[in-house]
Amino acid sequence: KLLIQKNLFHYHFQPIVDAKSGEICAYEALMRTDVSIGMSPLEVLDAAKEYNYLYEIEKATMFNVLERYSKECDKFGQRKVFINTIPGHFLNDEDTTMLIKKYSEFMGNVVFELTEQNTVSDEELNHIKKLFGNEKGQIAIDDYGAGHSNIVNLMRYSPQVIKLDRFLIKTSMGYPDIKSQ
Repeated sequence: KLLIQKNLFHYHFQPIVDAKSGEICAYEALMRTDVSIGMSPLEVLDAAKEYNYLYEIEKATMFNVLERYSKECDKFGQRKVFINTIPGHFLNDEDTTMLIKKYSEFMGNVVFELTEQNTVSDEELNHIKKLFGNEKGQIAIDDYGAGHSNIVNLMRYSPQVIKLDRFLIKTSMGYPDIKSQ
């Protein structure tokens, strides 16, 4: 609760590199807490789930990442930023409207990552698509092959980006004993 009340979240931006050119083509926002808190992102999400604060984590992430992106857009060089969403806890109508109002000029550079751990409802999918309307915003499926992957969800989400689970890549390269992370 303290993390949310005091907004003690930090975000690191991991470069996503084009394999052909070696150029940075986007960044993935990674949630972290202050070292003094000593909680990993998974621990934060587990605690938030236990105490029914996942929505608040989702809201903080969306607003915090876009606030930083808006203030440092010259450093990002108009590259896209990938933001993970929490299925079942996407922003409600009021918060979606507020996010659009505050950051509409940057929504075309956002890629919303849907994890494969849970299925996203049609209502949530519509909220995500509403955020970027007909602009260049995108949807990505993160860790495809690790959870509820199926062709039906692939068709429903109509993602512009599919990020394969590490296990699928390592298995196809002849390393079946390496666990997915």
